[in-house]
Amino acid sequence: MEDAQEKKKIKVFVGKNNRATVICHSCGHTKQFDVTKFRNLNKTLRCRCKCGKSFLCTLEFRQYFRKKTKLNGHFTFLGDPSQHKIIVNDVSQKGINFSMLTGCDIKIGDMLEVILTLDDANKTVIRKQVEVKSANDRLVGCCFTDTQSYDKKLGFYLR
Repeated sequence: MEDAQEKKKIKVFVGKNNRATVICHSCGHTKQFDVTKFRNLNKTLRCRCKCGKSFLCTLEFRQYFRKKTKLNGHFTFLGDPSQHKIIVNDVSQKGINFSMLTGCDIKIGDMLEVILTLDDANKTVIRKQVEVKSANDRLVGCCFTDTQSYDKKLGFYLR
């Protein structure tokens, strides 16, 4: 019978050089390895440590850390003043994932303006233009169109 350690999935972030560092949660042993061959696979990997314990891990190839959130906001289609309420599920320096509270005809490639209020002490308002990269029912994934500049307010929030 599998123990609880073996059933728990560990998220492993992959660096720009396609190297991942896996840490055994039983003994603390660390191993770094090249994960290039796993880049296009969306599978859970079973890792076995030299201590004998095995565990599951998923590789996260994202360039930037995504912070899980539950923030209120809204979006408009560029050129259309109609506001659509959203809940922001996660955010990074390069993009955002949100759930629409009401249905809306949104397609990959649509350009939007997203406005959200951070849950920091200042209730900072973030206003970004985005391009829709994925749309599945009411769940929408977008990338920020202004990727050349670093957003200090968002960066501070993501720390």
